[in-house]
Amino acid sequence: MTAIAPVQVQDDQPARERSRESARVLFRQLVELPDGPERDRTRAALVEMHLPLVRYFARRYAGRGEPLDDLLQAGSIGLVKAVDRFDPSRGLEFSTYASPTILGEIRRHFRDRTWAVHVHRHLQEVTAEITRLVGTLTQELNRAPSVAELADRSGRTE
Repeated sequence: MTAIAPVQVQDDQPARERSRESARVLFRQLVELPDGPERDRTRAALVEMHLPLVRYFARRYAGRGEPLDDLLQAGSIGLVKAVDRFDPSRGLEFSTYASPTILGEIRRHFRDRTWAVHVHRHLQEVTAEITRLVGTLTQELNRAPSVAELADRSGRTE
């Protein structure tokens, strides 16, 4: 009987670090390139390289009433904005910089698409807070909370 060599599991860390270094190089090139086809190709390569980040965030918001494709598109807009605004000289990782921009575009998509009437953002946030409180209080009280209980817990007037 012949011995079977054990399967070696390779750490993915070196691949991730190579990818990060490639992105750093491309960002430095992007800053130095004048407008033109080469700059456009570099920009497109950076956007494509970071699309998995958009997919990650879009999937987190999937199943909330909007098609995943629409969330991917909104997140991609955020990614393009982040690529265009990123300054590699500040020493920040691109994913750290881009995440709030991508998430902001996805959230903006929900604000723009899911409310039939334009409702101010503050009121949308209050609605979300009260909805969470209803769930929490329902579990605590074993019944639906009253308006007075919701007002008391949220620190708002009825």
